Amino acid sequence: MDSMNQFVDISLDLIKKIRDEESPKIKALAEKIAASTKQGGIIHWFGSGHSMLLTKEVYTRAGTLTNSKPISLDNYLGKLERIDGVGQALMGSFTGLPGEVLIVVSTSGANPLPIDVALIGKQRGLFTAAITAMDHTLKVKSNHKSGKKLYEIVDLVIDTHAPFGDASLSTPDGEVRYGPLSTLAGVEIVHMLTAEVVDLLVASNVLPPIRMSRNIPGGDEHNRKIIEKYKDRIPDLVY
Repeated sequence: MDSMNQFVDISLDLIKKIRDEESPKIKALAEKIAASTKQGGIIHWFGSGHSMLLTKEVYTRAGTLTNSKPISLDNYLGKLERIDGVGQALMGSFTGLPGEVLIVVSTSGANPLPIDVALIGKQRGLFTAAITAMDHTLKVKSNHKSGKKLYEIVDLVIDTHAPFGDASLSTPDGEVRYGPLSTLAGVEIVHMLTAEVVDLLVASNVLPPIRMSRNIPGGDEHNRKIIEKYKDRIPDLVY
């Protein structure tokens, strides 16, 4: 067995597949984000369990869009994602506005919490998108009371191409499966999306609200100018 190198090869193939097959949808979502950003809009992100990692990836991180706002950064939500009603309670304080963008991350796309978040976002007039694993979601039943899955609800679906069960490798006897890919794939999608949004904004002569590392000269000054624009909608940006 050479699992390490096999995993690297599988990972590289996955990234190329995302580029080849998901780029049109990533560009379509980037157009929605760029249009909203030009109007001062916020990009809303949601994920629970390990999917929450993507919402952290875009929040107050150098090289990402400052107008990214997680709906929640509470890791405990992973324990509640299969319980009906949690989504409605969580979204009671949601501040999204019509015309803004809501991105929901869920590998299975089958649990009530992310589905309810997407449903409520749509009801409030936001453009909704999902980052999900179609190979997985098509092989499982919905746990939502509607019987629907996330991909059936949102306006746009981006496939991570992560395998069923989020495991790319197995021991020779098949008893142990490992090598998850959904986070790697999701992070690639997130930063492809950011790159496309930056291109669109620059082409429109709009300064992209990209955060700089505050650990380099001029970083704090640059960030505070952008934070000033969004601090009323995202108060936790202020530092």
